[in-house]
Amino acid sequence: MRNSPFRIIVFSLYIIYYTSSTKSEPELVNNTSNLTAQKEIDLKLLNLKVCKDDTAICVLPVQCPAHFYLENSSIERCQIPNSNRSRICCRTGQNHTDEELISKRRSSQYEEIDTDFLREVAHDGQTKASALRSRESDLLSMKNPPILHIGSPSYGHFRNRRVLSDLPQVVNLANKAMEIALATRAFKDRQGLSRKDLEWNMLPRGQKNSLLKINCPALMKCPPILQKYRRIDGTCNNLRYPRWGAELTALSRLLPPSYEDGIWAPRLSSESGLALPSPRLISTTLFTDIDARNEDYTMMLSHFGQFISHDIALSIDITFPNGKPISCCTKNGSSILPPEHLHYACMPIEVPVDDPFYFKYDVRCMNFVRAALIFREDCSLGYAQQMNKVTHFIDGSMIYGSNSKELRHLRTMEGGRLKMFDDYGRVLLPLTKKRDSCLTMEKGSACFDAGDFRVNQNPALVALHTLFLREHNRIADELWELNPYWSDEDIFWETRQIVIAEIQVIVYKEFLPCLLGESTMQEFELNLAGPDSYSFDYNPEIEPSILNEFSSAAYRAGHSMIDGILKIYGRNRVEEMISLSEIIQQPSRMRKWEFFDEILTTLTTESVQQVDSFISESLTRYLFKSGNPFGIDLPATTIQRGRDHGLRPYNDYRQLIGLPIIEEFEEFGPEFGNKLSQLYNSVDDIDLWVGGLLEEKDSDDSVLGPTFRDIIADQFRRLKKGDRYFFENGPEINPGHFTLEQLSELKMKTSLSRIICDNADGIMLRRQASNAFKKPGVYENELIPCDSPHFRSIDLRYWKD
Repeated sequence: MRNSPFRIIVFSLYIIYYTSSTKSEPELVNNTSNLTAQKEIDLKLLNLKVCKDDTAICVLPVQCPAHFYLENSSIERCQIPNSNRSRICCRTGQNHTDEELISKRRSSQYEEIDTDFLREVAHDGQTKASALRSRESDLLSMKNPPILHIGSPSYGHFRNRRVLSDLPQVVNLANKAMEIALATRAFKDRQGLSRKDLEWNMLPRGQKNSLLKINCPALMKCPPILQKYRRIDGTCNNLRYPRWGAELTALSRLLPPSYEDGIWAPRLSSESGLALPSPRLISTTLFTDIDARNEDYTMMLSHFGQFISHDIALSIDITFPNGKPISCCTKNGSSILPPEHLHYACMPIEVPVDDPFYFKYDVRCMNFVRAALIFREDCSLGYAQQMNKVTHFIDGSMIYGSNSKELRHLRTMEGGRLKMFDDYGRVLLPLTKKRDSCLTMEKGSACFDAGDFRVNQNPALVALHTLFLREHNRIADELWELNPYWSDEDIFWETRQIVIAEIQVIVYKEFLPCLLGESTMQEFELNLAGPDSYSFDYNPEIEPSILNEFSSAAYRAGHSMIDGILKIYGRNRVEEMISLSEIIQQPSRMRKWEFFDEILTTLTTESVQQVDSFISESLTRYLFKSGNPFGIDLPATTIQRGRDHGLRPYNDYRQLIGLPIIEEFEEFGPEFGNKLSQLYNSVDDIDLWVGGLLEEKDSDDSVLGPTFRDIIADQFRRLKKGDRYFFENGPEINPGHFTLEQLSELKMKTSLSRIICDNADGIMLRRQASNAFKKPGVYENELIPCDSPHFRSIDLRYWKD
């Protein structure tokens, strides 16, 4: 399909659309003219007229969010060859709304708004934000300030959502964002705006003379000549939008948020106007722990998925200015703190008095603190946006970090290598000096350092980090042998580029086909180009930023895929059964001589759990329990996180992807229909994550229901087509492009199994199946010795100068 006439037609339609509707980057205009000259097709000759409007393209509904606001009769349907799915004609691209229409309405509505009024609004926001900061100081000065105590389950959760190295910068950005959110609330109240007005972004733009602009960072500019390697912080990937995909920028959205006030207040029931049901009550009612395995795929599917999620997304909790974690509950969790002791960012989860598990511990409150905010680049008014602490691209940031300070900390500055811990001849991740990164930091225990501080969360994650640390140093050593005159800088950046390419190959060639299915890979154009071909589908108008709906709901379908028990195999038998909840934040097992091979064997042979309503008690009762008899409930916190981030109800996303909305609870089946009706007042209240997990699958080749499948597919499409430095982009697009020979080596020979074979200890692990994500024994996926010619290694001689 990649080189078919249909592929070329679709590409040409994109060029027609984007060059007619927007001003593209100068260098891309020249490049696309060259490409279309090479692949010029006469559309009239092929008699293809998909959409009546020449500026519209025929896309899947999820790729055109603005249609969500239109009546069905106003949507032009279309069909393209080799696809059974109905599509729509789109001219608005990724925008939530028709920007041209909104601009006209905005200009007429606010033509009389003067700068003095905007100054007043801005001053109001600053005053109220200052009052919040003053209240924080008052809370900290209390005899018993509302701070989480170390050792509690909630503190264990906080470890994975905190800021370590650049706290002042993050606090300043979040404070500025809060000022703007409060100014927006003042503007809304004075102008009598509705929630719909805010969703449609019906606000004046470019408040040049208001206080909103004070201390607003200058718009970033990139040098006219792009550097060869992608920047560590993700900036200047796109010259026109230099901060797209960078660290410390906002998560993007498919649809505008559903906040009760249109700005930041959590939504209420659409029917009763009352609070939505307790996330803990939803969790105990709907999600039980039953072993339901998918015998086609291995546990690697869920754990590699987590590894990739740590590369592209990290929302962090609001903290006190000194970084101390906020507590919203009494110390023993018996109740929510009284209002006079409650921080403004608190959004605690109520635990029912008759909870089947927590009642015995008298727990009535589960701590939950809202995510840190970030403002728009021009500091303009608008609804709250959540901050992504890491770069949005698939760029190995979990290995290398997301800024120069983190990277310098991880490098040896010799031979292009990363730091490591030599544990009596075995190379492990470097030991961290950051206090409180693990449950124990005693001498002899292991607590590791990596590009992402969540590395120690579980042993599978530590193993994958170790795997790619070793891969980086293995490649660096070989490049140094081939090019002994290269500097440390030359070797490091070239090695990083190769490792990122390997990760991208694994994601699009092995991981996503298992998660999404081959038909979805084709529909969303996610397959890689041929082995000897560059890709020509980079588009500078596609924003690659991580979607809130993806990171806060759809991709968290992986929670139901996690097995609460790890079976550790010795020589031909199970030697140990480890409860996942017992080893969270306790990675010292990695020092056991055989454990690295053992855990890799488990991940690549044991079946993954199905995506369904069955979730391990390790996640619903015991997560981050430390030495306590109970932990936190991950499904409950996921539901609450969706509300914190303003995710719209499940029905809205069904409508977005082109499915009919759910009109009656019974459509979920008799069992879940009855349970849902007891929880929610209306089907229009059902949370996205809840509805997506309960949704029936509509195809045999995807492990996901259609709503989550399309959201995830659209996200990875953005990450591929919106990344100038994506590994298969050619010299016209990517200044650090690979040669065709190098590209062929990467595409043909990269596999997760090959990387495992190259970097395992080889004590217990000497065989791998061709595809590490598929169960060994499945057709054409037998276990093969690592030294078999079947596993070909990338020939790095193509990188010799």
